[in-house]
Amino acid sequence: MSSLDAFRTIYRLKSISRFATVDDRHESAAEHSWSSLVLADWIINESKIDIDRLRVYELIMYHDLVEIHAGDTPIDPDIKDQHKTEIAQLKREEDAFHKLIKELPISLSKKYKSLHAEDIEYKSLESRFAKAIEQLDAELHEMDYKKDWAGWTEEFLRKKKTKYFKDFPLIMELFEEEIKYLHKNGFFTK
Repeated sequence: MSSLDAFRTIYRLKSISRFATVDDRHESAAEHSWSSLVLADWIINESKIDIDRLRVYELIMYHDLVEIHAGDTPIDPDIKDQHKTEIAQLKREEDAFHKLIKELPISLSKKYKSLHAEDIEYKSLESRFAKAIEQLDAELHEMDYKKDWAGWTEEFLRKKKTKYFKDFPLIMELFEEEIKYLHKNGFFTK
C-alpha cells in the first residue's frame, strides 16, 4: 500500500455514521471531530485555561479514528445494560486500534499510538479536557434535534456526562445552561 493510500484510511471516518441527526441524515464521526475542535478552541479562549492547545486538538482529531473499524456506540437510555454495552464497545475499539495502526503511514501510526495511550490513560489535563469537549459537543449538537431526545431524562444525562465536566468550570457552566434549556423547551421525557 502506498503512503497516500495509507493516509486515505483516515478519510473513511467521513462515512462513519453517528446516532446524531443532521437534517435528514446522521452526523458523520468526522463532522463530530470538526465541531469538537471548534468548541475546544472557543472554550480554551473563553476560559483562558493553561493547557497545551495543540495536544488537545490532536487528541480530538485522532480520538474517533477507531470508529473506522469499530463503529459508533451512542449512549442510549433505552439500553438496559449500558455497562455491558460499553465494555463490548471498548473491546471492539481496542481491536480496531490494533488493526488501524497497521493501516496508517508509519509516522501517523506512531503519533496515533501516543495519542491513543494518552486518551485511554485519561490522566493528563489535555486528555480530560478533550474528553469533556467531545462529550459536550455531542449534547450541544443534539439541541437542534429534539426528536433524538426521546427517552432521555436529566438524571440519565447527568449520570453519563457530569464526571467529564466537573474539572472544568466553564464546561460545567455550559452544561448547566444546556440542562435549563432542555427543561424549558420540553426535551426531557418521562
